[in-house]
Amino acid sequence: MNQNEEPAKSRRRFAERLACTLVFTAVQLWAAVVVLVETDARGPLAAAVALVLAGGVIAMYDAWHDVRSAHRSREVERRRREEPSPPVAHAAR
Repeated sequence: MNQNEEPAKSRRRFAERLACTLVFTAVQLWAAVVVLVETDARGPLAAAVALVLAGGVIAMYDAWHDVRSAHRSREVERRRREEPSPPVAHAAR
């Protein structure tokens, strides 16, 4: 793989991860709203619904954490590629 293919592949992977996270978040939020509006839970069922919704929120947080980490990694790699290489010291003869 040459130098031009690697950043393109990284961008594509990041875009795919971001798109999946956006879709996942939208579905999770929609499902949470439906559950909250349509469920008339009492007692243990209410506790179970709360735990399931909390699990969904944790999963969304983790997905966005992964997106942010991937973005930071891409930025570090981009800066590393843009840095000028240090001059090479020549040995004295």
